[in-house]
Amino acid sequence: MAPRSTKSRKLKPTLTADYLGKWFRVLSNISAGLLIVGTGVLVCLLLYQGMFSSSLVYNVDPSSYMPFFRACRLTAVTGFHSCDALEVNVTGAAAWTSIGHQLAADLDLTASSAPLFVTTCVAGGGRDDGFAALALIVADAAFPVCNPVGPQPILSHSMVETVTTLAFPQGAFLLTTFADNRPLNVTHLAQTSGPSASVTTSVVKTIVAVDGTRTATKWDQVNYATSLNSLNRLFLMRVMQSPIFMDISTIASDVPGYNIGHSTRWIVSFAWHKRHAVDNYILLFLFQILISCVSLCLLANDGVITLEGLSGLVKNKPVLTYDILASLERRKVLLVALICTFFFSPLYADAIRYTYDINGHHYWSISLLMVAVMMALSWMALLTCLQYLPVPVTSWRHKPLCYNAPVLVYCSIVFFVVVEAAQNRGPSEAVAFWTHATPTLHLNIAGTLWPSGGFDLDGTTPVIYLLMSDLIVSVVGAWLVSIVAHKLFFGNVILDTSWTSHNDFTNQVAPPQYVTSLDLDKKNTITIGNKLYCKPSTIVLLGYCTVRAKTKYSIPVDGHGGTNHNASSRESSLNEPASKSDAHPSSSKGVSHHGSHVGAMLTSGDPGANSKALNQPSRAAQYYVVSIYSLVPALESWLRRSYPPQVFGVINSNKFQVCKSNTKLEQNTTYVYSRGDCCG
Repeated sequence: MAPRSTKSRKLKPTLTADYLGKWFRVLSNISAGLLIVGTGVLVCLLLYQGMFSSSLVYNVDPSSYMPFFRACRLTAVTGFHSCDALEVNVTGAAAWTSIGHQLAADLDLTASSAPLFVTTCVAGGGRDDGFAALALIVADAAFPVCNPVGPQPILSHSMVETVTTLAFPQGAFLLTTFADNRPLNVTHLAQTSGPSASVTTSVVKTIVAVDGTRTATKWDQVNYATSLNSLNRLFLMRVMQSPIFMDISTIASDVPGYNIGHSTRWIVSFAWHKRHAVDNYILLFLFQILISCVSLCLLANDGVITLEGLSGLVKNKPVLTYDILASLERRKVLLVALICTFFFSPLYADAIRYTYDINGHHYWSISLLMVAVMMALSWMALLTCLQYLPVPVTSWRHKPLCYNAPVLVYCSIVFFVVVEAAQNRGPSEAVAFWTHATPTLHLNIAGTLWPSGGFDLDGTTPVIYLLMSDLIVSVVGAWLVSIVAHKLFFGNVILDTSWTSHNDFTNQVAPPQYVTSLDLDKKNTITIGNKLYCKPSTIVLLGYCTVRAKTKYSIPVDGHGGTNHNASSRESSLNEPASKSDAHPSSSKGVSHHGSHVGAMLTSGDPGANSKALNQPSRAAQYYVVSIYSLVPALESWLRRSYPPQVFGVINSNKFQVCKSNTKLEQNTTYVYSRGDCCG
């Protein structure tokens, strides 16, 4: 008869809640690292695309002008005359008269000059606009049109807006004039994205007070300026806008019509030079990269365990899985590092809001995600701080309220991003950015008061404050959902942690009080008689992990080297092979290395097998319990030499024994990561 094949069949995974839960925990842990990497990548993209320092020349196409009036005439003696009353009301009589005289002076008119024709047009002032400006177009033969078709010769093109300066804190009018009779001086303004723009420095700018007083100013005088203090004044964001006139000859063939200088033949169009800069943004960039690297280094220890778990899941082997987010309560250094990683997200949101119409719309939702993560982690840190408060009522001790940390973080993200998307906050906040401050002076366009650049100098409210109410509701709502989720997943809301005092390992760790995200249910222990055994997943959840000495020779711990797949719902509680010669820490005083028969009981459910194993001369593996922050240094010899990890305790034959504080791992011994074993 042909021999039976000894080739083992590969078991297919069963899609149970426990199996899916393992995948969720592994993917959740991986996403934590991806969030940090994504933040670093986003900052690099923002820096590359000019989110921290930008320059943009925005052309106001004449075809977008709205005709106002074709009534004014201009002379050297009277300035404006025969204007419509609505035109005069735009600035008030005194300022309007002064603007007329200034325009006549800019054109070098004399008493003998023939009256010129002035057409007024409105830029902006529409239903979707938050501003308006008044354009004055001057010609010598007839009234020019606001929306020319083809070339339209003109003598000058002016724009009337408002401005606030230290000299005019209550606001004034800013007259910017391109006069064709003046020598043409051209400069080029670099743009963050796109070619440089050709602009003229021959423009004449005059600040006209409400009472008609005129003050000459520089050609690049800013009419809109604000600042945002999203974090602190070290990283103050400054935004400025200057009215200019630019050459559009390169795009003249693509527009229906344009204005051209009568003498210079310069194809001219009004534009705004918008620019912003974040103070010390290079320092911010370096800090962001540094804190991201620190967070990744701290997470590298979890990466070792998570990748080991992922490998086991792919191969359908017993694995140890845990939630990094849930363990942050015990990982305060990592929690602070993660909060610092997302700490600048409010500033990124403001930079993206300013550049929303350029490139910002691609990153708006990502910035909201980062803000939500920062607030959720900050809420977790606040709840963690409650652990340090004394419990005033005895009955409250060992009775913390439970919530699910991953649900809190992920629901905060989903709730906040969806709520803001439903309100269309990205485009609306981008438009409101320019008009959020209080105007100091308006233009009266046909009875409607419009802001036109002159705002108070107090600065713009950062977007984080505008979104704060939605953010708080989203985070608190997510926290309530996480409490309900814990009830659905684990069957309780109030956790009884009194059992931790009956286990040698958990007795060394302060139990949570008031509120916790740690799954320290007694159901997750193994009870044999009056002894409670802590599972490896609980050890990792509490911020520790196990390593063992790597040796060439090893023997199985029980008679058949079996594995108990039922020892834990989140790991295989393996009694790993013992070394031929145990390697001990550099200081082993106070550590008991005697064996125990509990190991045989935990690895086999057959009493006969237990007595059989007891009669065999086996030696149990020895595991060294170290802080999870020390896992990578424990595995890498070059790190272990400079930073010898402290041994918190030793697990030997399912018995935990705490070590003295000066116990370190041997520098000359090679260690490997181990899932460890249950301990009592």
